[in-house]
Amino acid sequence: MITTIIVENLTKSYGANRVLHGINLRQYRGESVVLIGASGCGKSTFLRCLNQMEPIDSGTVSIAGLTFEAKAGPLSAADRERQRQLRIRAGMVFQSFNLFPHLSVLGNVMEGPLVVKGADRMEAENQARVLLQKVGLADRGDSYPGQLSGGQQQRVAIARALAMEPEVMLFDEPTSALDPQLREEVRNVMRTLAEEGTTMIVVTHEMSFARDIADRVIFFDRGLIVEEGPPEEIFTRPQEQRTREFLHQILL
Repeated sequence: MITTIIVENLTKSYGANRVLHGINLRQYRGESVVLIGASGCGKSTFLRCLNQMEPIDSGTVSIAGLTFEAKAGPLSAADRERQRQLRIRAGMVFQSFNLFPHLSVLGNVMEGPLVVKGADRMEAENQARVLLQKVGLADRGDSYPGQLSGGQQQRVAIARALAMEPEVMLFDEPTSALDPQLREEVRNVMRTLAEEGTTMIVVTHEMSFARDIADRVIFFDRGLIVEEGPPEEIFTRPQEQRTREFLHQILL
């Protein structure tokens, strides 16, 4: 198995508040990992540290062949270029869709390959149309984000991330901003990605969804990884008392 993500002794604080306490994780290519835990336990912060949206205080993060360590002071031009390379290799989808409102759906999906990778316009458009078909929006390429439902906008956001041909996909509660009837649209796209062997880390509060798509479930609590394992073990035979308490509360 090829290791795609290695995290060693990662810590992160905001002022005096320590959010992550020495996180260690290894993830293999094609593995779908789901992070669960109460709000404020550090899951989303961890994801943002992986993508270098938040600087780490100590430890190392290796993702898709790039390694980052804690660094004091401003970033150099070389540091910024490595971050750019990371964001090509690790696509991220947020709770809010963050689409460009002035661009069409097709334009949103094409933007990254054109601007960041310098892709040929015709190739970028062809790829964007293939991805929009993949997420069930082949007929909405000329629409604008404001004309779409939340579920449709999130599917465009997924297509936009996939357009960069990333090695890893990071999802930060991608269905939490959606009405219940729209969540299934996004879940179906993500199930397909998992079935296709996409390397994914997903933060979610939806336990049934976690059980559906995960190869491995990781339970975070108070900035620590408390327990991890296959979904069947975590959800039916958790070993740690804190895991059992969390699942008892959330599955009531």
